[in-house]
Amino acid sequence: MSVDRSRTKVVFVGGYGRSGSTLLDRALGTVDGFFSAGEIRHLWFEGLFEGRRCGCGEAFRDCAVWQAIMERAFGAAGPDVAETLALKSKVDRFFRVPQIAGRFPRSFDRDVYEYARLLGRLYRAIAEVSGSDVIVDSSKDVSHGWLLTRVDDIDLRVVHLVRDSRATAYSWRRKKFNPGSGRDMDRWGVLRSALEWNAINALTRLLGRTGHPYMTLRYEDLVEQPSEALAGLLAFLGEEHRPIPMAADASLELGIDHTVAGNPLRFKRGRIQINPDAEWKRQMDPAARVAVGLLTWPSLYRYGYGGQAERAIGGGAG
Repeated sequence: MSVDRSRTKVVFVGGYGRSGSTLLDRALGTVDGFFSAGEIRHLWFEGLFEGRRCGCGEAFRDCAVWQAIMERAFGAAGPDVAETLALKSKVDRFFRVPQIAGRFPRSFDRDVYEYARLLGRLYRAIAEVSGSDVIVDSSKDVSHGWLLTRVDDIDLRVVHLVRDSRATAYSWRRKKFNPGSGRDMDRWGVLRSALEWNAINALTRLLGRTGHPYMTLRYEDLVEQPSEALAGLLAFLGEEHRPIPMAADASLELGIDHTVAGNPLRFKRGRIQINPDAEWKRQMDPAARVAVGLLTWPSLYRYGYGGQAERAIGGGAG
């Protein structure tokens, strides 16, 4: 694969929430030359407006790295946060994807162009300030991914991260505290998570038809064979020459990353062990498990879950 060094290389991790994107983001961040940025989509509101914590532990507005990035991208005064949020609210919506892709109407397309220009300035500043060759953006949100296809001065690579629909439905039900916001993370019912899993993965899969390099990575492969999964991912990104600093026991040493948003793992430092999270197989309510399996049956097969989907419909252990 050819590598275009004239533009900022951005890895967009797309897919549905609770699929392991923060783990993947931070794992890639341990590779030399990669910048683990977290969920860039939430920078304007959670970072600049609310002042939540950066992955380094500082309030976003007090983080020296992000202060330098903002100044490089938007000057000493920084971006107009209210204006940027208003622009984002017009274009960054999942139901706007057909308009983003189709470039209509003309007035909407002008808003998309303006927002894409802001994103381009931001990614370029991240690369310049951090000295990194590759920026990892684990925003996941499908509308953000489609907007990235409109940013002219980035070399976009799409990694579609997929996790078993029943595992994500179970995860959305669990209570989890978010140190970044100081409150519990959102919790959704299994019906909503199943329907959104279908829709968001379908719209993310369509990014593979835009001409940008695209690959699918299953969460289960990432956590069960992390060295092989990451090596394959680096090859896809044209960065196979970079070593993966993973120990023989599938552990990684996490340093300080300046992630914008993500799950609580973004604050973790020190050595972590990459292990499968299979609690859902033991603890998920059988009726909920069957319901999610039925609602997502075709796509479970599409992403290679096959016989596991059949056992789910039949109420087996999986």
